Amino acid sequence: MKSKHNIDPDIRHYGCMVDLLGKAGRLEEAEELIRSMPMKADVVIWGMLLSACKTHRNITIGERAAENLAKLDPSNGQVESFYQLICRCGEVGGRFFGEESYAKP
Repeated sequence: MKSKHNIDPDIRHYGCMVDLLGKAGRLEEAEELIRSMPMKADVVIWGMLLSACKTHRNITIGERAAENLAKLDPSNGQVESFYQLICRCGEVGGRFFGEESYAKP
């Protein structure tokens, strides 16, 4: 993107890619992209990955996404929404992924 269009990708560009990879079920690639971003991933980025994990029933990556969400600033109103998503994930991948593991701080 930088060499062809002289545009430095920002967090919105990375967010679009995480969302596309997540919807395609390429969760490992989406997580790797998040970890390689030159800026810190925000609530939206981790939330997109978590939502994709719920859709594709991947508890392993979903738990890591939830852990990263939990580390973010809880005063941000968006974090509350994702705590609710974590608690609604229910039965995923044969193990319970929910309230007792990710209680709101």
